[in-house]
Amino acid sequence: MLFTLLALVILTALTASLIMLSTTETSVNYNYRTEEIAFFAAKAGIYEAIDRMQQSNASSISAQVPTVLPSATGGVLYLINAGSSLTVQPWNTANKYFDNELCHEGYAITGMTAASPGIPCTTVPSGSSWYTTVSSNYPWSGTSASIPYEWVRITWKVNSSNQYLSGGPSNPATSFYSVNSTASASTAVCWNGSSEVLLSAGDTTCGQMQYGTPSTADTPVYTITAMAITSNGSRQMARMEVAIPPPLITVIPGGFSSPDGFFADASTCSPNGGTAPFTMANGVTVDGYDSTSGGTYSGTKSNSLGNIGSNGSVSMIGSTVGGAIYVTSTGVNGACGGSTVSDVYTSNGGAYGSIAKISSYTPALPTIPAAGSSDLTVNTSQSLAPGSYRNLAVYSGSTLTLTAPGTFNFNCFVIAGGSTLKISPATKQVIINVTGNSCSGNSVIDISNGTASNSSGTAANLTFNYAGTGQVNVAGGSTAYMVLNVPKAAVTLNNGSDIFGAIVAATINDSGGTKLHFDNALAASSGGTTIASTYSSSYTTIGFSSLPY
Repeated sequence: MLFTLLALVILTALTASLIMLSTTETSVNYNYRTEEIAFFAAKAGIYEAIDRMQQSNASSISAQVPTVLPSATGGVLYLINAGSSLTVQPWNTANKYFDNELCHEGYAITGMTAASPGIPCTTVPSGSSWYTTVSSNYPWSGTSASIPYEWVRITWKVNSSNQYLSGGPSNPATSFYSVNSTASASTAVCWNGSSEVLLSAGDTTCGQMQYGTPSTADTPVYTITAMAITSNGSRQMARMEVAIPPPLITVIPGGFSSPDGFFADASTCSPNGGTAPFTMANGVTVDGYDSTSGGTYSGTKSNSLGNIGSNGSVSMIGSTVGGAIYVTSTGVNGACGGSTVSDVYTSNGGAYGSIAKISSYTPALPTIPAAGSSDLTVNTSQSLAPGSYRNLAVYSGSTLTLTAPGTFNFNCFVIAGGSTLKISPATKQVIINVTGNSCSGNSVIDISNGTASNSSGTAANLTFNYAGTGQVNVAGGSTAYMVLNVPKAAVTLNNGSDIFGAIVAATINDSGGTKLHFDNALAASSGGTTIASTYSSSYTTIGFSSLPY
């Protein structure tokens, strides 16, 4: 009996131990499962942010994405996912979902104190102007079935935003994984397509670096951070660095020396001026300026930057070219194809800086994507998101605002009836591709009775690409900063005024006195004109990490 009781006690103990072991393993598995749920919920928040940062998203937040570094006046965007009955306020230290990681990102903002690596923050910036918010629109957002992430933060990355403890337990110190350890920790970071680089001194956007020196970066690197907490309290925070690949660059060969900008590809020669491939009359003047680092026309104007060129003859009547005229031979008034035909024909006081000889060349044709299938007629002012459309016509004094940055594909493009084309924000780039099939009156791009306005002063922010032989009509204006990359088209400039930027066409007819101003920010080191031909809106993942708090 004694042995039986002893055996029963032993079996009972073993059973209890097995039950406890099973319970412990179940708890471990459950905790691991909820930790994984929180981890993947945080990643889901990051991917919602990236998805909605795309211009093509129907609920795009691209216009809200910060274009400046975080400061007391802005630069932080929160995507909020409040669930069914949660109050999510990452900017409030008393809130359960307070952003206790922001102080580790390297931003110096009034009211926020940095903490040691691995230690949650206890402060946020002062006031409420440093952040803006948008709401999640993922399935079941705002309900108890929503994905359990609470917020996502989007900011422009700085040089020393990744920190760690070094020196060991006896002498701990804060160190940084910096893009450039010799530069300022607070310098903004850009992406050049293969590596992170720092924003150049004096530049305010990465895009300025692209057009000034095409080998460097042109798009900002964004740090996207997400917090997720499950119903049982499991908590995860994840961070991803992303950037849009730089625009693909077309460099028109340096057949005539840099700086350049206005070139007629046709090789015909006209006696005594006639209808030359490049015709100027009625007081045309050609000069240049440099929009690099925010330079204005009035502040950087230089007559010597005003160069033009042609594979055929040039006719200038009562007009002045401040720089050089580049042609296929160096003779004047009798060298282009015979003694009665002028290479450069001048009359009524036509003047130029010099004449230089070039070898004949054919500018590269831009690659034009297919247009859409639906026409768009605009009779009242409105905005238009990037995408593919068929024939565009804007009438009745309307203003069509193209959302930037982005690429727009059309078949025919008309701004008429005193209407205006604008881009917003003007500091970002819009590329307009035109296929030009069966357009009315053979004018594939017609802005002769309207205005193309680009208030940024950077010509490349409004770029037109067309590869066909149709007619292009454009009127000048005080904010007509643009690039016309239409190497086989016939371009006619209307209504006088000014064109700032660059034009490459088969023929350029400027008989109406439109003044030409080359934007030297477009000049490539190879001696050609740099034109961005493709802009991608898909973000590339640069780095990912899971944070400990």
